[in-house]
Amino acid sequence: MLTTNLIKESLESISAETLNGTNFNKNDFARKIINYPAMMVPSVQESIIKNLVSSLPNNASMIDPFMGASSTLVTSMKYGINVSGQDINPLSILISQVKTNIYNNNIKEQFNSLLNSISRSWSIKPDVQFKNIDKWFKEDVQIELSQISRAIKRSDDLFFRKFCWVTLAEVIRLTSNDRTSTFKMHVRPIDEINRRTLSPLQYFEKIGKRSINDLLNLKFVLKEKELIYNDCYISDIEVKWGDSKKGLVTERIHNLLVTSPPYGDNHTTVTYGQFSYLPLQWIPVNDIDETIDFDYLSVIQSIDSNSLGGKKADNYLEIEETLFSKSNTLKTFFDKLNKDEKFKAMKVVVFLNDLDITIDNSLSKLTDEAYLVWTVGNRNVNNREVENDKILSELMDSKGVSHITNLKRDILAKRMPEKNNFSKTMNKEKILIFKKSV
Repeated sequence: MLTTNLIKESLESISAETLNGTNFNKNDFARKIINYPAMMVPSVQESIIKNLVSSLPNNASMIDPFMGASSTLVTSMKYGINVSGQDINPLSILISQVKTNIYNNNIKEQFNSLLNSISRSWSIKPDVQFKNIDKWFKEDVQIELSQISRAIKRSDDLFFRKFCWVTLAEVIRLTSNDRTSTFKMHVRPIDEINRRTLSPLQYFEKIGKRSINDLLNLKFVLKEKELIYNDCYISDIEVKWGDSKKGLVTERIHNLLVTSPPYGDNHTTVTYGQFSYLPLQWIPVNDIDETIDFDYLSVIQSIDSNSLGGKKADNYLEIEETLFSKSNTLKTFFDKLNKDEKFKAMKVVVFLNDLDITIDNSLSKLTDEAYLVWTVGNRNVNNREVENDKILSELMDSKGVSHITNLKRDILAKRMPEKNNFSKTMNKEKILIFKKSV
């Protein structure tokens, strides 16, 4: 195994081109099956994972407590290690289940058969109802989406259904009345809605066939590396629903953590829940994960309010005191604020407290000398920069976790919010690498 100093040198030798993702092929890693918010660039993570895997023991395991669209899981699979991931967003679970599953060529025949079944559908009755559905979908779009949905439900192959639900989720994103230029739900102007003529079935066929090719190409890459046996990945895969601030839903102890947490509470940064709200209306929870224990469809904000920083804290002053003792950067930030600004910035403390708890939960699932890779970005609150990178380093230091190095990258390909009051600080990221002390 390489020493920590050699690992540090190899990480710091990664080229700027690789870190910035300018050499990334968007057709790799089945990334295009859905346009999920803030997806990590696989080529960036791969360069780091590749450097760290050589220092891990046999039967190594990687975990991501904020897996999103599972770029870290799929990238780690290229190195034959065990992978585990969880997320609070049910749509993330579904996407990750599909991307980490090994499909065979039969999926092409299954999909063509499904398309034929949909084309024979005669019902013009929408079978999904929720508050304001007519605001978000034109009637003819509701009818076609329902025809597709009913056909998917008739399949007795669970993982084929999962694939179809992910395909339908992307179709819903493109054919709803929601604007695609923002993560938060904003309806298009009525004249624009009336001008749009869309066929969900045409989108479904095009996106589905493209996604099948992407998934089979990913399988081919793994097979070339001799990581597939009997149409199965040779190591273990865990994809589970879970709230990481309550605990990590895995029995395995891991040697590597690679993740990118939210940059702030989901109400003010990337609203993953709002992005997922409309697609999830059409997808049965039993086809995702039966352990999901909250009603994520009751209101638009359900997922986001259950995520990091999504709820107010009753013991706020106690939390503030504890965090300030761990992070002088955070304390200094607050000391510069006036009374009104401090009140508005309370959500920063609540978010960082949730993150701090998640770090503790993650460390409990890591071996001694495990590596931790955290990709973070700084943001603006009250026109002042919150230095998430420095705060994270100080939180880690307070837990006895050793810092190895920082890598910087420009955000070029990662889909991030651009039309809000903190976007000017979101064009760069830092990748912080740590090692859990013995």
